[in-house]
Amino acid sequence: MKKKCSYLLCCGLFAVVNLQAADLLTLRGIALGDGRLYPKFRLEAFHDDNLTSAASDPIKTFGIFFSPGLAYELKGAKKRFLVDYNLSGASHESSRRDDYIDHRALLGYQYTPTSRISLGVEGEYFDSQDPRGTGAAEGSGIIQAMPDEWHHLRFGGNLAYGASAARARFEADIDFTDKDYDNNREVTAIRDREDIAATGRLYYRLLPKTSLLLEGRATRYDYDRAAPNSPGLDGLTSQALLGITWEGTFKTTGAARFGYIRKDFDAAGRRAGESFSWELGVQWRPRSYSVFSLNTARNFQETNGAGDFIIDDSVSLSWTHSWSARLKTRLLFSFAQNDFEADDTGRADELLSAGGDVVYAPGDHLEIGLGYDYEQRDSNQNVFDYQRNIVRIFAAVAF
Repeated sequence: MKKKCSYLLCCGLFAVVNLQAADLLTLRGIALGDGRLYPKFRLEAFHDDNLTSAASDPIKTFGIFFSPGLAYELKGAKKRFLVDYNLSGASHESSRRDDYIDHRALLGYQYTPTSRISLGVEGEYFDSQDPRGTGAAEGSGIIQAMPDEWHHLRFGGNLAYGASAARARFEADIDFTDKDYDNNREVTAIRDREDIAATGRLYYRLLPKTSLLLEGRATRYDYDRAAPNSPGLDGLTSQALLGITWEGTFKTTGAARFGYIRKDFDAAGRRAGESFSWELGVQWRPRSYSVFSLNTARNFQETNGAGDFIIDDSVSLSWTHSWSARLKTRLLFSFAQNDFEADDTGRADELLSAGGDVVYAPGDHLEIGLGYDYEQRDSNQNVFDYQRNIVRIFAAVAF
């Protein structure tokens, strides 16, 4: 079986050799040919008191999560090649149908012929699932007998022009994703889709560490089929943003963007939506060993069934503190308001999550820790309400 990538595993293609969360490990890799090999492994024991995010009669379970991975990097003065593979899986004491094994493979190449030009390509294969109680199976009354399994292929490219100290710099990204569901086809067939996303960013330096930012984005969604007796969800989401980025000013680094977002549909039966939008991310370092991070945004999300699309307003705050070279803590809090546009029931959800980790590294290549996560959803449709507590004990090894 397969499962949606947990936050323990998600990582950017060109940052895959970094462990997430409270990373205290020293990553040097193992010399192999002209490159370096980066083995990694994570093992976690947990207790989950609401495995399927149900409003009533929750499934409580103990379980084991494991994640071996291997990355290989070839890095030169102008070129970088990276291949990364992660396997992740879990076994649940009280719900064997939720056991899973996932596979994720990434491949990337970056070419920087001069200090002004950088080109990159990347590809990803991901074989996973939407855990029961998520996606189209949200709500205790419609939880699937088995998770909705899926796989996707993703290809992307990026271009950057302009030296880091130049007055003006330009970046462009393009991404193609083809996602297909593998089971529960009576429900999931209408969720197969292809996405094409393009982004362009122009930076204009105002001060040595402060730049004006103009950004445009467009994502085209093409679904393989529409729900019976319902207009299709094919369409285009476009966004224009104006903002500013800064680095090391008053001990903060960040970016603030404000602009306009619009959602258009091909089908005449669905109405376009538009809104003011924003993205703000700030890191504050009162001390070199202590970091506060604040992020807030308004974006549009694709619906899993209710309404035409979702307006997502979110805010998150985290604090990471290194008490010593071997001991680190992290606290997290996030809140989101989801409004389901054009939903017949007027569905609106509030999502709250909080938690933290305590991590200790007895050596350069081993860390152990304890973590806790809390989730809560309050909806004006009671069937979608739930609370969830997860306690974790974990260990990670990397070289």
